[in-house]
Amino acid sequence: MRRTPTDHIDRPLVPVAPRQAPTDPFAGVDDGSLMVFVPAIMGVGLVFSVATLVRDLLRRTTGRTRERRIALETATTVNQLLGRSVRSPTELGLLRRGSYIAAAASTGLLAAGVAAASIIEYASAPTGRHPGWLLGLGLATAAVAVLVAAACVAVARRWPAVPAWALPVLRGLPLTHHPARRLERPSRLLTDGTVIAALATVLLTWAAKAHEGLLAEFDEPVHSALTDIDWIQRLEAIDVFGSTVISIGSVVIIASSGFRCRVMALVYPAAFVASWLATTLLQELVERTRPTGFGEVQAFPSGHMVQAVFIAALLPTALAVLFRLRRVTLRSVRAVLAVFVIATGLIRIHRSDHWPTDVLAGVLLGLTVVIGAHWVVAHRRWHERCSSCQWSPHPEDAPWGRALFDLSPGFARWAGRAGALGAIGASVTLLGATTTVGIPARQADDGLGPELSEPIQMALAVIVGMAGVAAVRWKAPAAFVTALCATGIGLVASIEYEPRIAFGLTLLLLIPAVLIWLSWQHHATVGAIFALAVLTASCLTATALGSREIYGSYFGPTHPASAAPSLRSAADWLWLGSVTATHATVVAGGLPGSTEATLTYWRDGAAAATIETVADEDGIARFELRGLLPDTEYDYAVRLTGAGASEESDRSFRTFAAGPQDLVIVGGSCARTGSNGAVFDRIVQAEPDLFISLGDMHYASLDSTDPDDHLDQYAHALSQPGQAALYGSVPTAYVWDDHDFGPNNSDSTSPSRVAAAEAYRQAVPNYGVAAGTDSSIAQAFSVGRVRFVLTDTRSQRTDETILGPPQLDWLLSELTTSAHTHAVVVWVNPTPWISDAEEAGDDWSNYPAERRRVADAIAAAGIDNLVMVSGDAHMVAIDDGTNSGFASDGSRGFPVLHVAALDRPGSFKGGPYSHGAVEGPGQFGRLGIDDDGGDVVTVRLSGHNWEGDELLSYEFELHVGSSKGEVAS
Repeated sequence: MRRTPTDHIDRPLVPVAPRQAPTDPFAGVDDGSLMVFVPAIMGVGLVFSVATLVRDLLRRTTGRTRERRIALETATTVNQLLGRSVRSPTELGLLRRGSYIAAAASTGLLAAGVAAASIIEYASAPTGRHPGWLLGLGLATAAVAVLVAAACVAVARRWPAVPAWALPVLRGLPLTHHPARRLERPSRLLTDGTVIAALATVLLTWAAKAHEGLLAEFDEPVHSALTDIDWIQRLEAIDVFGSTVISIGSVVIIASSGFRCRVMALVYPAAFVASWLATTLLQELVERTRPTGFGEVQAFPSGHMVQAVFIAALLPTALAVLFRLRRVTLRSVRAVLAVFVIATGLIRIHRSDHWPTDVLAGVLLGLTVVIGAHWVVAHRRWHERCSSCQWSPHPEDAPWGRALFDLSPGFARWAGRAGALGAIGASVTLLGATTTVGIPARQADDGLGPELSEPIQMALAVIVGMAGVAAVRWKAPAAFVTALCATGIGLVASIEYEPRIAFGLTLLLLIPAVLIWLSWQHHATVGAIFALAVLTASCLTATALGSREIYGSYFGPTHPASAAPSLRSAADWLWLGSVTATHATVVAGGLPGSTEATLTYWRDGAAAATIETVADEDGIARFELRGLLPDTEYDYAVRLTGAGASEESDRSFRTFAAGPQDLVIVGGSCARTGSNGAVFDRIVQAEPDLFISLGDMHYASLDSTDPDDHLDQYAHALSQPGQAALYGSVPTAYVWDDHDFGPNNSDSTSPSRVAAAEAYRQAVPNYGVAAGTDSSIAQAFSVGRVRFVLTDTRSQRTDETILGPPQLDWLLSELTTSAHTHAVVVWVNPTPWISDAEEAGDDWSNYPAERRRVADAIAAAGIDNLVMVSGDAHMVAIDDGTNSGFASDGSRGFPVLHVAALDRPGSFKGGPYSHGAVEGPGQFGRLGIDDDGGDVVTVRLSGHNWEGDELLSYEFELHVGSSKGEVAS
C-alpha cells in the first residue's frame, strides 16, 4: 500500500529517556595530549556537517519530488473517479515536447561521454592500478543516463500520450511540473536559456584567455570580410544603441516600470550591476587589443554590445508592464530591437572597433543577464504585492503600499542606528587616513594635486559624519548625502587607483547609506523610494563610468599593451648602458641580496666569457664587459653562480662601430608608472643603435628620502615586458626629469634629492657621472663623429638657475669644444627650450637670463652643428631653428626635436615649432644621422607613434671639415 503524507499520525510515540548529567570524555587527559585529538575532532565534525548539508539537500529535493508525484497521482485518481481516460499534458505534469528532445540529447551525450571516459581510463591504466569499481560506477551512471534519455525519447515520440513505463522515471526528476503551480514558475526555456548562455560565455572567455590563436583564426577572416562590405556602413542609420539620448531614454523607461511592478524595480538595478561587474571582470581577465589598436586594451567582451542586448531585452518587458502590450505587439518590438542589435554588432566589426568574438561575447554576456532577469520576473508568486503588472495575481486589488522590504520595527531601528554610527565611523577613519598617509589619493603630480584633493576628501568626510548625525531624524536626505559623498570620494580615489579599487571604496562607504535607507523605507511611500533609488543608482553609475575615465586619463594605459614576452633570467630586470665600440655595462636587479652572480656573454663562432660579481644587499649586480669587438652582436645571460652555464641568452646587443658610422637614435620620455605599452615594441622594431630616455621614466613622484623606494620604482618599470625588452637589448643613455626625481616640478629643494641620486648611481648604467650625490648627473660621450651631451635640469635647479653654476660652465665648455671636434653635437635636454616667458613655467622660459647666456655662447662660438633633443611636453614637435634662437644678437637657433609621450595623455607646451607639434600618447622621436666620413652629414628628425606612423619630419645637411674627423668612441 502506498503511503500518504498523513501516515505518520498513527505512529506510536517513542519514550524519551531521562536526561543525565553530561560527562567529560577527556577527563584525566592533560591539555597537551588533548591538542593531539583536536584536528581529528574537527575533521569528524566537518564530515558530519557536510553529511548534514547533503542530507538536507536530498530531503528538500525528495520532498519536492514527493509533492509533485502526489499531486500527479491525485490528479490521476480524480480522473479515474470522474471516468476520464484521456488526460491533458498539463494534468500529466508534462513539459513541452522540445524540452524532452533537449533532455534526451543532453543525457545521451552525457551517457556516451561518461561511458567512453570510464572505459578509456580503465584500459589505459597499468594492470592492477585502476580499481574496477570506478569502471562499474561510471558504467552504472551511464546506464542511468541512458534510461532517462530513453524515457525522454519515448515521451517526445508519443507526446502527449506517455508510455506507462516512462512517466515514473520522469516524475523522479525535474522533468515534470506541479500541475497546480505550473504557471507560477518560469518556463523551462528560460531556465535552460540562462544556463546555456552562461556556459557559452564561460567557454568563449576560456578560449579567449587560453587559446587566443584559435579565436584569431575565426576573427581575422570574418573581420576582413565584414570590413570590405560597404553597405554595412549604411546600417548606422538604425544603430539606435549608438545614440546616448536613446540609450538614456530607454533606461528611464525600464526603470519607470518599477512603479507598476515591484519585481522589475529590483531586477533592473540588479541586472545593471551584474552586467557591469561581469563586463569589468572579463575585461580584466582577458586583455585584448582592438583591431585598430586604438583605445584601451579592454576589448573583450564588447561593453557596448552588453548594453545593447541589455536594453533590447528589457525594454519590451518594461513597455509591456507600463502599457499592457499584446503578445503580437510585444514580439514585433522584440524583433525590431533584435535587428537593431545585429546592426550595432556589424557596424562595430566593420569599423574595427571590435573583433567578431568580442561582439559575440558581449551578446552572450548580455543574454545571460537579461534571460536571468526574465527568469526572475517569471516567478508569479513574487508579484503578489505588485500594483498593476500582468503577473500580479490580483492586479486591481493589491496596491503597492509602503515599504519595499518588510522589516520588524526592532530591525528597522537597529539598521538606522548602525547606519548612522557607520557614517560617523567612516568619517573619522577618512579624516585620519587623509591627514596621515593621504589615502585614498596620495598622488602629488597629477589630477587635483594635494592642494585640492586633500581638502576635498576631508570636506567629503566631514559631510559623511554630519549625515550620520542627521540620520537620527532625517533619514532619506542622510542616505542620499552619504551615497553622494561616497561617489565623490571614489572619483577622487580613481585619480590614482584602478577603477575596481575606487568603485570598491565607494561600495564600502555606501554600506551606512544602505542601512539608513533600509530603516527609512520601512515607512516610506513608493514614490519616495523610487526617487531615492534613481538618485542613488545615478551616483553609482557616475562612479562606475567616471572612475574609469579619470583613471584612464591620469594613470591608465593610453594604448594597447606590449606583446613582448616576460624576461626569463635569474634577474628580475636588466639594464644595458655605457656602450661603446669596446665596452658595455649591464646592471641586473632582483637577485638575492649579497649573493654571487655570473654574466655569460658570447658572439657567434667564439667561446663564451664570464664575469662574476656579488650582488649588493638590494640584489643589484653591475657587470662591466671590456675588450669587446666593434660593430659586433653579443648575447648575454645572467645566472646565479653555481647554477651552471647558460645555453640560452637573456638578451643581445650590438657594440658601436669605430669611426664614422650611420646612427639611428630613438628618444622618448614620460611613461606612466608600470607602463607596458606597445610603443616599446615599436621602438625595438626600429632597431635603434641608441635609446635616449629623457626622464619621467615613471610617475611615482616620490618625495621619499629612502633610496630603496626609488630603486623599487626602477625595478617596477624595468620588469614590465615591453620596457624589459628595450632597456635590456638597446644601449641606453638616461637622465631624469621631475617625476622620476621627486615630486611634480621638483628642484634642488626636493626631499628626495639625495635618495634619488644614490639610487641612480646604484642602478643606472651611465657614461660617467660625478661620484658625489650633490653633483648633477650630467654626462657626455662620443659615437663615431657624434658627441652626445646630457644635462640634468632638476637636481641643481633653484629659483635663480636651472643648471647650477658648475654644470652651466661644464655645458658651455663641452658644447664649444665638441662642436669643433665632432661632426654633430646632440644636446639631450629634458626641459623644453622653446617657449615664451610665463609665470611659474616649468621650462627654460622661467630662466631667460640663463637661456640667453647659453644662446650667446653658442652664437659666439659659431656653433652650427648642434641638435637638441628634448622631452617633458607630451608631444612630438620639430623646429628647424626658426624659433629656438634666444641670443642677444638675434641670430638663428638650432634644430630641436621633442620626443614624448611614451605612455601618458597628450599635452602641448611651448612653441611655436616650425614643423608643427603632434600631442598624444604612444609617441617617440627618431634622430637619423648618415655619416660616411665625408664633408657632408645628413640629419633627419622625425616623430612617430606606436602604430608605426610618421607624424612629422625634417631633414637637413651639415657641412663639416676634415678637422672634425674620426673621434674614438
